[in-house]
Amino acid sequence: MFDVVRWWTLVVWIFVMAVAVTIGSRTGQLSDLESDLKAGGVTSVMVTPGLPPGAEGVTTQSVFWRSGVLNHRADVLMITPGDESLASPSSGDMAVRWGYDIAQHITDEDSAVLITRIPQRSSYGVVYGFEVPMWLLVFALAGAVGTFTVLVSGPQPWRATRWAWLWIIISAGIGPPLFLILAGPTPPLRSPREQHRRLTGGWAFVVALLCQSLL
Repeated sequence: MFDVVRWWTLVVWIFVMAVAVTIGSRTGQLSDLESDLKAGGVTSVMVTPGLPPGAEGVTTQSVFWRSGVLNHRADVLMITPGDESLASPSSGDMAVRWGYDIAQHITDEDSAVLITRIPQRSSYGVVYGFEVPMWLLVFALAGAVGTFTVLVSGPQPWRATRWAWLWIIISAGIGPPLFLILAGPTPPLRSPREQHRRLTGGWAFVVALLCQSLL
């Protein structure tokens, strides 16, 4: 029974990772987009609404683009001419441009790029460092529930103790699918020759701390 739960939970995690990489976006900077435009690696950009012509004030626009195999997003603080003082208290690390619409700046960089207008996002989640639609978090939650069900209620896991696998699961993004693959029989992987020799919780905790310090 638990092998069935383990396999289906692994399928859920593979689906979550595939969707996150395919439609999710990594947080970047406007300078990243400008570099990609100069390199000719971007043909289209999606932009959220800016300020209407003649308006006064400040707004935040988001730009989305694809570079290589990944989608990226950058936020830009747009300030109308004459309101330059508004940049100081609120911009932080966000790029600041003066004008009504970042789309004009993008076409100044590359007049051939296709600009697509999209509505401002109301909410999003983060999975494996990718900003994703909220509905994907439901699948990630299902994967987490399945993973801990197998860990707590399933047979003794292979290669590490339950405590050791717990540290690996909660400290590494790839931890849950790694546990589901290595903690039991998974063709074509061979079973451990010495089942009684397993990584203990203390060593797993040390390894987890070292891995986090290097990331």
